[in-house]
Amino acid sequence: MPSLYLIPLLAALASAWEIGQTVPTTSGTITGHASTWKLNVSEYLGVPYAQPPLGPLRWAAPVALRTPSAAYQGNKFGASCAANVRTPGKNESQTGILAVLGQVGDTFSEDCLTLNVWAKPQTGEAKKAVMVWVYGGGFNTGNSASPTYQGARLADEHDVIVVSMNYRLNVFGFPGLPFLPDNNLGLLDQRLAVEWVRDNIAAFGGDPERITLFGESAGGASVDYYAYAWTKDPIVKGFIPESGTASLGGAKDNLDAWYKATTKLGCGGKEAGAKTVDCARGKSMKEVLDAIKPEGVVPALDTSDFQPIADGKVVFPDYPARRAAGSFIKAPMLVGNNDNEAGLFAVLAQAGAAGAAAKAPSTSSSLAIELGNLRFTCPAGDAAKARRDAGVSAWRYRYAGEWPNQNIGPKAGAWHGSELGMVFGTTERTSNKPDTEEERKLSAKMREAWTTFAKDPVNGLTKLGWPLYDPAKPTLVLLGKPNSSEIAFVDNAPYDKNCGRLYAAVKGGTASKGFKL
Repeated sequence: MPSLYLIPLLAALASAWEIGQTVPTTSGTITGHASTWKLNVSEYLGVPYAQPPLGPLRWAAPVALRTPSAAYQGNKFGASCAANVRTPGKNESQTGILAVLGQVGDTFSEDCLTLNVWAKPQTGEAKKAVMVWVYGGGFNTGNSASPTYQGARLADEHDVIVVSMNYRLNVFGFPGLPFLPDNNLGLLDQRLAVEWVRDNIAAFGGDPERITLFGESAGGASVDYYAYAWTKDPIVKGFIPESGTASLGGAKDNLDAWYKATTKLGCGGKEAGAKTVDCARGKSMKEVLDAIKPEGVVPALDTSDFQPIADGKVVFPDYPARRAAGSFIKAPMLVGNNDNEAGLFAVLAQAGAAGAAAKAPSTSSSLAIELGNLRFTCPAGDAAKARRDAGVSAWRYRYAGEWPNQNIGPKAGAWHGSELGMVFGTTERTSNKPDTEEERKLSAKMREAWTTFAKDPVNGLTKLGWPLYDPAKPTLVLLGKPNSSEIAFVDNAPYDKNCGRLYAAVKGGTASKGFKL
């Protein structure tokens, strides 16, 4: 429910809305502006939702920002959360898709817990469905300021409100230490942002009873983690994990990586134990980032050693058992992945392979294909089937579109993340190249599907003609083909035929450990 002091504002929303008007929130009053892309959309950028995680709050759970008397100008994105980003290869452009993925030009800070809102309350539904976006990046990099994730088009053309948030990454977000009371801090940041949306979105014309959480890669895994973690207080009514799920669970801890880093920082290693935390809190952001920077690896074949751990509170070690038992929020899900997930990783690896210790695989190698199946295809099927087994509406998709302005390398295909510009309608803005007519058509269909799901998670996609997922029937929604906007409903078996063998290899410890989410 919205805070009591917001209730008078709801009546005012029914009359005139001035684009970018000042809105009261629990963080303070926020003044927005007209989106420079979609002039009728009100854009509120860099809105703080938590106290800055600095000093004693470094490596602590986020603390809500409750300063209703404060005032903010929401005219620019907040800083990206601290990260070691990939350095572009020698022959790589500093603009375009790979530069966007590499966060070229970002400003980084630990004071990064902000969110963004795109809204168009002056038309359409009085209380709009809300879509809350979680970016990917292997829990190591990522930002909400990416031009790929601009929510203005969805708000302008599809009558929804879009919210995106920053959350802490790598060692700052996922320290993984048994002597800390909380470890999956980035996931707790995400939850606090969702709570902020619940408490404040009505003031922007949103419906706090219709919040859908969607994300890609590590963001997709975050969406699924949320579904298992917050069963007693869901808030969220629908889930869209893209190319990422809570599949194999978290690590036991990150102690080896922590002690290696704190030794570099001069804070001692294993022998210093918990004392390393206070010492490391006294180091600068740059010193900490330098201490955790991977050495001697091909970019994108490895990421930070600091990942979510199975703490038994927000991440668990036994997702297969929990899926079988239905121990998740019983809310509808749209879940899927792309046709050649490994294409991105292989292209990035090839771009940075010179002088590295590892050899980059090709985009179509058997290893790349199997890693894509293990990390993305098979878990998507598991997630969809578990919801259907529990009597919950669920749809499963596979994105196979390929377009000239999304081509990042030979045979990259429908690479990991290539659906994002289609979902947000931002392919031209990210690539700086025009869409084809078929590309525009498929993007429109996908935007309609994603927003229709958000408006009515239980029945919306059925009304669009999409079949509920059933692994025994041709109900896998195939989105596009090379240079085609066709949508077809196909059998999942050709894509899932190796899942049992791959899972057995993981259990037996023989599967490759490359290509982290």
